[in-house]
Amino acid sequence: MSGKQRKNKAVFSRPALAAFILIITGAVFLYFWPEFPGQVWTVTDYADPEAIEEEDLSKEDDAGEEPPADLEDVNDPFEDRDDHEEPQEKAEEQEDKVKEEAVEPAEEELTTPDKDLKVISDGDCLLALVTKETTLKEDYAPVDLEAIPSYMNPSYSMRLRSEALEHLEKLWKAANEDGVTLSIRSAYRSYETQKQLFKDYASRHGEEEANRFSARPGQSEHQLGTAVDFGGTDADFTARFGQTKQGRWLAKNAHKYGFALSYPRDKESITGYIYEPWHFRYIGVDHARQWKQSGLTLKEYLEKQPQEFE
Repeated sequence: MSGKQRKNKAVFSRPALAAFILIITGAVFLYFWPEFPGQVWTVTDYADPEAIEEEDLSKEDDAGEEPPADLEDVNDPFEDRDDHEEPQEKAEEQEDKVKEEAVEPAEEELTTPDKDLKVISDGDCLLALVTKETTLKEDYAPVDLEAIPSYMNPSYSMRLRSEALEHLEKLWKAANEDGVTLSIRSAYRSYETQKQLFKDYASRHGEEEANRFSARPGQSEHQLGTAVDFGGTDADFTARFGQTKQGRWLAKNAHKYGFALSYPRDKESITGYIYEPWHFRYIGVDHARQWKQSGLTLKEYLEKQPQEFE
């Protein structure tokens, strides 16, 4: 074969080889085409993922105990009332209830404090010791109750003693200036209201359990007209309230305005009640600061103050 013939054959072979490769490649491409868009989408979908906010685990969840799971039952059941009158159960309803629950303990057994309890002689005293070992008189009611203004977001019409209300307004405004909005969930309750409240809880959760988060009539600080339940969060009436902005602000600042936390965490053996980071009682600015510095529970602090019993 001459050199010219070999050159012509080589020239012919290259285009043929290129065409053959092109045909094979096209066939392979067409064969896999149905899956190809999905593969491209999968790659581009993860090419630039959105940032995922990591959960902040630096703060432990509050270790305090909570009321029963149906927390809405722990709220004040009279918050839908628009007046200041204390609710009264109708006589006929009471009679029906007795007939239906004849096998249940008598109402007095559920709601009446022990007869041997110390009776507080003066409920108007800001330092009156109200515990499970003492009781206010059934007919005791503060004479200087005033309506809590609407701007403080009360859940319903509520009242508080005038001095306590004056300092509550200062507290609320100071919190608001710090960007913390508080709501008032409960304030003054009469003996009769507390009686009905405890009876309701006892019927739902049992007397022993109810006694851990609700006071019997005569043993509630709310009857003094100086105790307030704060809220304004999605964790109201739970231990988690202590970890909200509102709960943290109150724990740090409430004493500056005369309010003391009544039932701190891990002190149920002393106070008789579970941790309630929402419940504060006005005892006066000077005493609240002394209480804060003492490191004592409010019960222990008040036990060291002069008390008058009948």
